[in-house]
Amino acid sequence: MDLWKGSLIATVTEPWDAYPDLSEIPEGAVPGPSMTLFVKERPRGAGYVADFLYKATDLPVTVHGVLVNQGAGLGVIELELWRPDWGYWDDFGDFVGPAGEEASTAVAVPITGDVLRRIPLGQIVARAQAELASHSWKDEGVTTIGIAPAADRQPGDLAPASVRALENAGALAQPAKRGRPPLEGALLHELAHAYLREAGNGPGLHRRLADLFERPEPTIADWIKAARERGYLSPAVPGRRAAGPGPLLRYRTEGSPPPPSA
Repeated sequence: MDLWKGSLIATVTEPWDAYPDLSEIPEGAVPGPSMTLFVKERPRGAGYVADFLYKATDLPVTVHGVLVNQGAGLGVIELELWRPDWGYWDDFGDFVGPAGEEASTAVAVPITGDVLRRIPLGQIVARAQAELASHSWKDEGVTTIGIAPAADRQPGDLAPASVRALENAGALAQPAKRGRPPLEGALLHELAHAYLREAGNGPGLHRRLADLFERPEPTIADWIKAARERGYLSPAVPGRRAAGPGPLLRYRTEGSPPPPSA
């Protein structure tokens, strides 16, 4: 239930994806793996991208994980495994397990090293990256679940929190490229204003900006450097830690068009 709450859901693979025409599935065919992404509208932490759920017939466990990008590319930071036949105690103190099974007779089979080695983490990360970086939702919209009746929401109908979550996940899932692409002026303009607002609030400026922009602190440091170099913040002055507004920011603030920038 925690995965579904406040999530935007994308199906990456389904068990019978290899057979688009379900009426032509060969006898004895084995279903393939299934994988679902859950993009939380409220991030779990800095660099958060999405949760995933992975199942495969040759894997005796269901795999849940959290995908993040903290400046070193997309990766798995948390992994949780469980077996479909494990039981649990519910909120009323009753044991819930396979039909006819009691807590006293339930047997938990250990997870072995062989099982861990068979979890295709590299494939999971690659497929999640391809799905999130495609920005397909901008053309196809999103199907809302948990709202009766279910409805297809076009990009223009999405709530701001949903759009921000999808754009953030897509940006963090972009494949690494040689060199760094130039930062957009609008982003540096927003960063500079946030920097000036937060600079007077004492130590922890980079941490606060990292929380605000949902990016790791090293990324924020790079953005601040770019804002100084491009004229949105004043150049560094020896002995002075905080920056002031740069000439490009002053033009924007005064309502005049900014001068051309490289």
